[in-house]
Amino acid sequence: MESDGSRRRFTIKGYTFGDGTPRIVIPIMGLTDEELFGHAEKVRQEIDRLDVLYPENPELHVAVIEWRADYYIDILKPGKLTEVLGKLRELFNDRVLLFTFRTEEQGGYLRPDRAMMKLYEIMPVVIQSGCVDLVDVEAATGNYNIARATMKSHEQGIKVIISYHDFYTTPHDSDIIEKLRKMEILGGDILKIAVMPKNEFDTRRMMELNTRMTAECFRPVVIISMGETGMISRMKGKETGACLTFASIGQESAPGQIEAEDLMALLKNQ
Repeated sequence: MESDGSRRRFTIKGYTFGDGTPRIVIPIMGLTDEELFGHAEKVRQEIDRLDVLYPENPELHVAVIEWRADYYIDILKPGKLTEVLGKLRELFNDRVLLFTFRTEEQGGYLRPDRAMMKLYEIMPVVIQSGCVDLVDVEAATGNYNIARATMKSHEQGIKVIISYHDFYTTPHDSDIIEKLRKMEILGGDILKIAVMPKNEFDTRRMMELNTRMTAECFRPVVIISMGETGMISRMKGKETGACLTFASIGQESAPGQIEAEDLMALLKNQ
């Protein structure tokens, strides 16, 4: 893993974050081993096919595989958690592996056994597994818990995405800037905000803010407008400086995600 002195960019497995290229993230999901690895195998086959389509455009290749672990029914069994992480690491050894456990309040798939406190049992196992390159830590977990998770992750050489989601509205610019500043202070390596626009103006406002904060922050930034109205924000990462863009292969994990092949075609023409 490499980083430059400014901390504005870093590189994992040959993929640089914060250099102006929106790195493509694909989520994988499944309630059971059969569903999870069925989806994972499908994703593996598809990204290999897409790599061949763009041999001279490595910036279009899928860089990050995100395991949305909040969907997995055996997530609270440490042995199963470690086993799944090991298999995913082997299957996607050439990609950046991101672990995300999304709480219900932030758009996660929550069942009765998914109390928010369970995250504090899960994350240490993930960090110590040696299998992941990135972890997602929600801003809603509170400053102490964010700082603790970030410190433990960094001790193991793992980078941290600090994220905040609003599935109902698009906050004022000042509120989002305040959140990004706090994420930066708390040690986030990537600062992520995802909001729901009411209209195209909201989406454009977030795209302009992404451009501004990419220049002002010392860490890579991504601000996403979700849903159909916000879809253009996922396509214009080169324009705004967004360090990530989320696409789908078979299943989407958030409103407005575009199929990977379609997104790559759009990015290539920019």
